[in-house]
Amino acid sequence: MESLDPANLASVKKSFNKPNEYAEVLERLARRNVYAITSFIFGLDNDTTGVGERTLAQVRTWPPVLPVFGQITPFPATPLYDRLMQEGRLTRPKHWLEFAPFRMAHTPLHMTIPEVQDEVRYAWTNSYSPAATERALNAIADEPVPYKISHMASRLFFRGIYFPKKGAWQWIKLIGQNRRPIFRIIRESFTQWHGTADAAGRQSRTPELSESAGD
Repeated sequence: MESLDPANLASVKKSFNKPNEYAEVLERLARRNVYAITSFIFGLDNDTTGVGERTLAQVRTWPPVLPVFGQITPFPATPLYDRLMQEGRLTRPKHWLEFAPFRMAHTPLHMTIPEVQDEVRYAWTNSYSPAATERALNAIADEPVPYKISHMASRLFFRGIYFPKKGAWQWIKLIGQNRRPIFRIIRESFTQWHGTADAAGRQSRTPELSESAGD
């Protein structure tokens, strides 16, 4: 997806992406229980402060997705890199030799480097907060439990792309923060399992009752 702004998409030769079609495509996928990974780039030439919230405002109107966010990164031997070099906007012209996740390698046109990095952090934080995760699970409340388990687990792991977990305590804390949707899924799983077990038990007793009635 990269951006919701057609001007931004045109600036990186991706006019074939149609933001006005995103919602329809995602709805069609969701009807088939496919929940997409949606990727966005901040720091494009038409971006301004607040791009994080503007993007999330649109994402919240879609079926549950797994959004990921990053900053535009110019690579050598590409038109973008050459243009930024000519404009004197490259700040780390050999950034691939000093890999640093989520760090800009050039000066954006309408924002500062810290502003872009703040927008990226804002988007990650608010996409995978406990409230956002609970909202996503509520949106698929009528779906089978396995889909909920898959989406819940995916959200916990996707959050780790930007906020990596470095120990058991951090995982315990994360699970504790998301305990409401997790406990609800556990409760629904138990209820479903218990109902299936009861139904199987009734079916197994039916032949015995039929034989007794025949005697």
